[in-house]
Amino acid sequence: MEILKEELSPADFKATKSNRIRYSRNDFRQLPYFATDFEWKDYSPAVFRRILELDSIEYSDYQLSVCGDETLKEVTLSGKLGMVFLLSNDKRFILKTLRKSEVKIYLEMLPNYYDHLMKYGSSLLAKLYGLHVVRPAGGVKVYFVVFGNVIPSDICIFEHYDLKGSSKGRAENKVIIQERPVHKDMDFDFRFYLDPLVRDQLLAQIKTDCEFLESEGVMDYSLFLAIQIESPHQVDKRTSRRTDKEIIDDTSEGSDESSELTLADICDLLDRPGFRFGASLPARAVRAFKKEMGNSRSNRSRNSRAQSSAQECFNVLLFFGIVDICQNYNMRKRLEHACKSIKYDSKSIATVNPKAYSSRFQEFMSEVFLPEVSDDFSDSRVSGASSSNRVSAASSSKISVR
Repeated sequence: MEILKEELSPADFKATKSNRIRYSRNDFRQLPYFATDFEWKDYSPAVFRRILELDSIEYSDYQLSVCGDETLKEVTLSGKLGMVFLLSNDKRFILKTLRKSEVKIYLEMLPNYYDHLMKYGSSLLAKLYGLHVVRPAGGVKVYFVVFGNVIPSDICIFEHYDLKGSSKGRAENKVIIQERPVHKDMDFDFRFYLDPLVRDQLLAQIKTDCEFLESEGVMDYSLFLAIQIESPHQVDKRTSRRTDKEIIDDTSEGSDESSELTLADICDLLDRPGFRFGASLPARAVRAFKKEMGNSRSNRSRNSRAQSSAQECFNVLLFFGIVDICQNYNMRKRLEHACKSIKYDSKSIATVNPKAYSSRFQEFMSEVFLPEVSDDFSDSRVSGASSSNRVSAASSSKISVR
């Protein structure tokens, strides 16, 4: 990999680079606008190449993925459809089309965003790998940003959630991932139990990321969360702490499970550079079904068995990151807040000022991720394997974006 210069100058954050991409008719069929030529512009190319370098992504691989004929065709066709999310052919990157005003927000935030990533390698903020504009000959300009996909393409996902910590208007939306909807706050009925040390470090990083977004005047972001159910064999392995020698032995044997991290491994990696919480974090999930949970809450003191019967426990791997990080608290959002506050409780609506949004988001995350206590749910590890069997069939599809 090519090593870039050590320091970036202020000019690097304002620089642009224009190119022309040309395809032959044989290589690029069913072309939009019957064009083979595309005008392409990179914003802050040196900055984004440095971010790619941090994640050990070759720039040539990035170009092949993002500038591939099929990906480029989908991006340019999406210009007529408004805001669209696309997945690159290799499923490593997510492309989101933007308004020109949103491009300006990203560019204004980029210097501080870059410094934040340099300082906090375990940041949960969505990793930005490129900001571009493309225009096919005879067509219209399409602005788009490229994120890293927080969900590996080769894993089976049970559920997806987009969580903000608010309730009004936070029901299931129309976003579909492999024929499965992306659920929102009103449909969220999980709590995840983590090793106390891991939880403390995770919430501290969320606090740091939220403080950064607050300082940038950003609100309306969310935690994109994907849940993978562990197999019974993985559950058995998760219950025991492994030594460094055992980890090395497992790796040398080429075991398929050697890449899975135990809680002990996570604790060892917390202070290492490049560690990221949102990549395959093991947890114990407790699902409290809302219809039953409401009845059990009203009779909690009289019928604790009814409450436990409304719960399902199993072991999971979590993949997550903080996404949608370019919405500032502009005049339109201020007016939206004023109008909705008249009709609804201001604490229940998503549109609040950045400081209030940050506080509410952090409080919600502290309720989603809870410390594991051995005395609580003492039978859950016994029932975890059977629960995993019940739900594993539902997680047989692999991720893609339509």
